[in-house]
Amino acid sequence: MPLAAAAAAALAGVAAAPSGQVAAAEKGSGTLSEDAPVEVVAEGLHSPRDLTWSPEGRLLVSEAGGIKQLCDSADTMTANCFSTSGAITDVTDGEPERIVEGLASNVNNAEVVGPNAMEYVDGKLYVLEAGHSIGLPDWLPRDLTRDLKRQYGRVLQVKTDKWHKKHRVRPVANPGLAGYRWMTENPELTSEDPTSNPVSMAAKPGGGFYYVDAAANILGEIDRWGNVEVLKWFPRAPNGADAVPTCVDVGPDGAVYAGQLTGFGNTGQNAANVYRYDPDTGELEVWESGFATISGCGFGANGDFYVTQFDTTGFPSPGEPQGVVTQIAKDGTRTELGLGELFAPQGFLAGPDGSVYVANNSVWYPVGTTNRWDQGEVVKIG
Repeated sequence: MPLAAAAAAALAGVAAAPSGQVAAAEKGSGTLSEDAPVEVVAEGLHSPRDLTWSPEGRLLVSEAGGIKQLCDSADTMTANCFSTSGAITDVTDGEPERIVEGLASNVNNAEVVGPNAMEYVDGKLYVLEAGHSIGLPDWLPRDLTRDLKRQYGRVLQVKTDKWHKKHRVRPVANPGLAGYRWMTENPELTSEDPTSNPVSMAAKPGGGFYYVDAAANILGEIDRWGNVEVLKWFPRAPNGADAVPTCVDVGPDGAVYAGQLTGFGNTGQNAANVYRYDPDTGELEVWESGFATISGCGFGANGDFYVTQFDTTGFPSPGEPQGVVTQIAKDGTRTELGLGELFAPQGFLAGPDGSVYVANNSVWYPVGTTNRWDQGEVVKIG
């Protein structure tokens, strides 16, 4: 079946009915206090990124990988490396069980890129693979190049091979290519060579997904047939740094909420914003401001909004990134959760009992004297 037809068939069932994360979150309520306990529920992960609930209530985490790479240099901090070491991992019982393996992974200047966002819709699991497949080096083995091109920058649908009892993936949309093309067509909004890095997505009411691209600095949508459309460009910071949107969620009001990390040079603690996009009017505006580095966000069980901050001092961090989760109550009150207990956290997931979950120790490369390549965790707060 041609890719376009396969994409249409795979996405045709993506509707607004809640499942997975959303369904689980609807069961709980309550606003957390600053002394809410922080508990490690799983460890030994390779660059964990996003979390979701399966329809059966299993806790899944995406691992960007970064191990067993083929590299162009032996210098960990500057090498460009490729592999299929990414995975989707079940951590419900505390011990990682990698249920989907062989996902594309890339380490570039010590940044790990791989499977990122996950969404269960109508019982089907969709995974957003970060990066893009343009310009892969010609020294890679042919079979690895084939696998990487098929995955980088795409939305992948996870299929279960019941006969062999294995999970396989197939691409159903290519936001990575769309972001790359958008950058080539809008040079006045960019200051660098075309690139793309879709990193977060949320189920779109009526079918498909909203997504954000942290390299092209765009908010886009993917319809139920796999067609990609760029909706908005996130403006630069006052000092000229890139916006770098990193998370997206659909609110109870139907609006789209997106948080930004901000690019190099934004070292202050108040540079990052949460934006609100109104699908009816097409307006994009700052909803909440005053954050350092946003790496995850979403709505909790009772409608509170949560912001995972990679580091409280800005980006890049002057030392080991000390993170926090900021809870924004419906009345606007902010509460800091996990302060002093989180290292470079990413992602966000609402728990069924009012708790929240994040991926901790999400970076694998050496920072200071600590090498955390296999020390990723899933942390429960509350």
